[in-house]
Amino acid sequence: MAQQLSGVTVVIFIAGGILTFILLFIFAKRQIMRFALRSRRGPHVPIGHDGKKTLKREIERRIEVVPKIAFEPKLMTIDQDDDLSKYILPPPESNNKPLLSHHYRMKAVDDVKKLEREITKQDKTLTRHPSENIRSFLLNTLAVLLDGSGQHIVHQFCDLYEHARYDPNEFLDEEYQSFIRLMKKLIDIAKLLKSYSGESRKNSPNKTPTRNNNMRTGTNESLRTKDRDSNLLKVL
Repeated sequence: MAQQLSGVTVVIFIAGGILTFILLFIFAKRQIMRFALRSRRGPHVPIGHDGKKTLKREIERRIEVVPKIAFEPKLMTIDQDDDLSKYILPPPESNNKPLLSHHYRMKAVDDVKKLEREITKQDKTLTRHPSENIRSFLLNTLAVLLDGSGQHIVHQFCDLYEHARYDPNEFLDEEYQSFIRLMKKLIDIAKLLKSYSGESRKNSPNKTPTRNNNMRTGTNESLRTKDRDSNLLKVL
């Protein structure tokens, strides 16, 4: 009797352990799915449910492109009829009241586009995406024209740009004028891109090298003489 009870208890313990394991597994799986749905940026419903695979892939491709979309609008405009910018109009000119700091900041952010347009004008392949760092863009595009002092100008210019855009310290007319002076120097450097690209194209070999006909005729004559010598030996 004791052996039978011990066997029954063992089976009960094994069944209880298996049942507990199954319950814990289901609970853990539900919790993992819940946290995954909370942390996921996508919808809770599967994308393209009951749709074709091509449709699902196209929807996922377009969703992945959304974070890469960026745009840098023109913040200020001089002409009130300018359709390119209707965000913030310049303050009225007054001799008594100086312009505020944010006015110079917005002008500096807008003026960077002049340098980018000049670089693109000289070489249409050189364009900056809004999400691309301005410092790396200038160093890469103007690297062939810059020496040590030129790179120092780029770093000074980018430091002032980041000051105007991100730094909470004041950015007034003095900083803005130094920003404009550096930008004019970089524009003058960018104007040399077209001439440099033209010279590099002239120096690059466009034609395929011609064969040396003398070498070819020499080899043919040597083969002919060898054939003649072999024929004479056969006759002898």
